[in-house]
Amino acid sequence: MTRQPRSAYQTALDLLARRDHFRQELVEKLRRRGYPEDQLEDAVARCAESGLIDDERLAARYVELRAADRGWGPHRMAAELRRRGLPATDAERAAAAPPELTAAALATALRRLEARAPTGWWRDGRRRARMLSSLVTRGFDAEVAIAAVGELAASRESTQHELDDE
Repeated sequence: MTRQPRSAYQTALDLLARRDHFRQELVEKLRRRGYPEDQLEDAVARCAESGLIDDERLAARYVELRAADRGWGPHRMAAELRRRGLPATDAERAAAAPPELTAAALATALRRLEARAPTGWWRDGRRRARMLSSLVTRGFDAEVAIAAVGELAASRESTQHELDDE
């Protein structure tokens, strides 16, 4: 008994059963598997029609998870969304998270960075600069990073003084 080759649509369904994909990601995966353009476009269109592909919904969830869990800032998230095939305007719009989500991302990033920093990091200008650089690399604006590191350093310094006074 010979097996029928899998259709592009069946393969797309298998891929979507494992995890959500952006439209362009799915197209690229099907293309790498050797499906002709007309078949893969038809498969992706059928998936989109049935609601299995929704770039806007997936982008919003992606931003929410990366902000809260990984401490990524808006610039990094927008770059990642563009890399995954989202048009630049859609990526920028999705990455412009609500202020409370951006604040949570910043708190997560600072917590992760401080966990790796040596004791008394706030007294060393080089360590503070590294922390700033790390926040910018994570996708936060420089002004936001400067303010956040300054506030954290000030709070650590005042806490340290309280301990010294005891």
